[in-house]
Amino acid sequence: MPNGEQNMSEELLLQARSIINERPDEALAICNDILNDHIDDDIAQKALFMSGYIMMDAERFGLAYNIYQRCAQLNPKLSSVWSNMGMCLEEYSPAKAKKCFKKAYSLDNRNADALANEGLMCLQSGQPERCIELSQKALIIKPELKAAKHNMGLAQLMLRQWKEGWANYHDTLGVKHREGRDYGIPDWNGETGTIVVYGEQGVGDEIMFSTCLHELAKTNDILLDCDARLERLFKRSFDFPVYGTRFKRETPILDDHSPDYQLAIGQLPYFYRNSEESFTGAPHLVPDPDRVIQWEALFKTFKGKKVGIAWRGGLKNTGESKRSLNLDDLLPLFNDQDTFISLEYKPVEQRDLDRYNIKSYPETSAGGDIDALAALVSQLDYVVSSCTTIIYIAGALGIPCYVLTPACPGYRYHSEGDFPWFNSVHLVRQKGTWLKTVEGFVSDNDLHRF
Repeated sequence: MPNGEQNMSEELLLQARSIINERPDEALAICNDILNDHIDDDIAQKALFMSGYIMMDAERFGLAYNIYQRCAQLNPKLSSVWSNMGMCLEEYSPAKAKKCFKKAYSLDNRNADALANEGLMCLQSGQPERCIELSQKALIIKPELKAAKHNMGLAQLMLRQWKEGWANYHDTLGVKHREGRDYGIPDWNGETGTIVVYGEQGVGDEIMFSTCLHELAKTNDILLDCDARLERLFKRSFDFPVYGTRFKRETPILDDHSPDYQLAIGQLPYFYRNSEESFTGAPHLVPDPDRVIQWEALFKTFKGKKVGIAWRGGLKNTGESKRSLNLDDLLPLFNDQDTFISLEYKPVEQRDLDRYNIKSYPETSAGGDIDALAALVSQLDYVVSSCTTIIYIAGALGIPCYVLTPACPGYRYHSEGDFPWFNSVHLVRQKGTWLKTVEGFVSDNDLHRF
């Protein structure tokens, strides 16, 4: 290829790189144009790598993986390609992902990202100790690598190493799934003043971390910026201003108040949950009394115990498949004496509800009116649920809840012991199939004692 064309392609690559985050579609189009002229040279490899990155960022992992495979064919010794291939496989094939990370590290023993990613795979497969080991190795190579510190913190929390775990967790705001928000004021670090506490991660996380707010309020004034779905419930439960504007561009909280500091709600355990004894386990949310009366009146017409059930959990990027059951897996739970009520986030086929005579009130979904959902849950005798938002609502209301916890749980459910955040929530750890697990749970518990 003439030098002029080579130089032009290099300039196009630089252009694509400069806009990759702001205008990924344009960057991808430039890469495709380059690949029309370059097939198997260094320029093609760079364009492919950039295309793969864009696909990964768009969470089109299958396409990204195929692109990186082409990269590996052009240069099988490029460590970063194997590392990114592994990232594409994390959710769908953890074993293959781990092999890719090992390959990446074997090609470059300074590839801290590969070590951190392998550590994450170990964490997700129930090997927290190995995750800590790999994370420490990654941090020696690259001390500023937040992903490695985050993984290590989660592994330590899974092992109930509270002080060390929350310290590492606290230092990693800004990693994937922990986006910060900037109100133009300093971050809080123990000072006395008025603090904007803002939500992060999912609704369940906001509820879980909100157990620390009463302690913070003893020495500070609080302004809470939460998910809009939680606004009414939180306003009733706390005696400080609550705004449901977490995901909105405007910040009316700053129009109404002049706070001194800002704080992500997930930072609170670093200050208030540093030992087993520091978890109060007490309920702290107050349901709508008018809605409670309505549900109470309706439930009086139902037979037996009123049992809430949820069997699917999470989103694709939060381990949905691992946390979900089939409705048939709950078969040992069902009986003719009690009333079963679906608490599912997603719609359920009517034929499935009819098959087990399950009642459903879609208007109370966690995806919509959580205030209505909380009132419903407050009138149940107990809940049996997969690892999803429902368990935090039940726990925060003091309703007995049994969590069907996968064999390799997330850090919130720990490698052993019971659930520390709420006294009414108990972990039912998977042993064998989900059906066998539910059978064992039902036979071991007198659920009619409530």
